[in-house]
Amino acid sequence: MISRSPALILLPALALVSATLVGCGKGGSDALYEISGSVTFAGQPVPGGRIVFEPDEARGAGGMVSIADIANGSYRTRSRRAFGGGPCRVTIYGTDGTVPTEERDTSLFRPWQTTLDLPREAYRHDFDVPADAARQPAQSR
Repeated sequence: MISRSPALILLPALALVSATLVGCGKGGSDALYEISGSVTFAGQPVPGGRIVFEPDEARGAGGMVSIADIANGSYRTRSRRAFGGGPCRVTIYGTDGTVPTEERDTSLFRPWQTTLDLPREAYRHDFDVPADAARQPAQSR
């Protein structure tokens, strides 16, 4: 049986992590920037949900999709979920903050979309989902 020192086992892993971090560092074309802000609907903070920032390829943007959870009317992208800046499509999914079941949909409104041109730096943007995005009650047959 061959015995390996812990340092020899960890060295390749550390090299891989270092290379990944250098490739995602600030200042390069792959830099990621935190986006934060608030989300309201009908004048009230959205209790739960998600916000998705998708690069708008039609307007020349590339990169990764960024997702942030909404909690108590606030959102903030984090580390690897940050955004690279530039034109993007934003989709907001708002819920009442409870867990959905088969019998109960917790959505406050239909998925709402807009576009933004985000700077290549940390940025705060507040969203106010319009009342006409409200879910329509299910129609009886």
